[in-house]
Amino acid sequence: MKEFAFGTEPPGSGRICVVGAGFMGCVIATLYAHHGYDAVICDSNQTMLDTYVERARPIAAGLVENSDASEAMLAGVTLEPDLASAVEGAFLVHEAVQESLEVKQALFAELDRICPENMVLATNTSSFLISDIAAQMTRKERMMGIHYVTPGHIVPVIELIHAADTPAELVAWSRKLVQNIEHVGVAILERPGFLVNRIQFAMLTEIYRLMDEGLATRDDIDDAVRLSLGPRLALWGPLLTEDLIVSKKTALAVTNSIYEQTGDENYKGRKVLEVLVEQNNLGAMTGQGWYKFNNSPEAVVETRDTQLRALLAWLEETDPVRSLNVS
Repeated sequence: MKEFAFGTEPPGSGRICVVGAGFMGCVIATLYAHHGYDAVICDSNQTMLDTYVERARPIAAGLVENSDASEAMLAGVTLEPDLASAVEGAFLVHEAVQESLEVKQALFAELDRICPENMVLATNTSSFLISDIAAQMTRKERMMGIHYVTPGHIVPVIELIHAADTPAELVAWSRKLVQNIEHVGVAILERPGFLVNRIQFAMLTEIYRLMDEGLATRDDIDDAVRLSLGPRLALWGPLLTEDLIVSKKTALAVTNSIYEQTGDENYKGRKVLEVLVEQNNLGAMTGQGWYKFNNSPEAVVETRDTQLRALLAWLEETDPVRSLNVS
């Protein structure tokens, strides 16, 4: 594998080529343009290029204060049907074509052929392994997954997916790039489902199973998650939430109990949790869990409760489910 030759700091300006003018291509190119990059969208379908401004207008409207600024930003995005012309002078090519492995492989083989060695190639794939997409490339070391979470112009997280032999410098480079567009990069070694979908569908799959079993209704399941798990996860994420609400001994006992009752290996206590219990790093109560707590347990609990009450009060006041007018 070659050394990563692009430095650890991506430029704060310059040309970025987005290949694919579908919804995600519109989002990605518009965000790059909003943050001062010279964005160019390439698509062989001229209709997709011709309708870019119309389709991207709602995206841009949420990023700037007035319509004049929005229109100026959209007008600054270059529309180019020819791939070789589109990538010329770019420091990054970000692919957002249809979710077909064959299509992506062919595109990246062509990009690898026509793009200079110092150009980073990124994919917005939501399902394929990076190493599979890059299978036909010669210079695989410059390949990254930079995956937006829908809706990408609102959700700040971007998954940074890398293969086992991806240079650490490229991961750091990608993290800095997404910081430049005011997003948060979360790095993950390539695995099926990556990070967000792996967690999301672990929960959804269990919910589907519980509905099959008739355990609870649709509304009761949504209320249970929305008003218990949801606010805590929004505030703190799953691991810090565990630190804040339950002893690791209890967490281990509960997961093992469900395993013993169901025989489902997914619930069997994991080594990472067992190690914390062995070390007596039980969470906020002991000052150390997944996180280290620098305040007293009493102060932590007081802050925790204040934050949770405020979020639940906001949810009650705004009633977001009712405002969607669903039945």
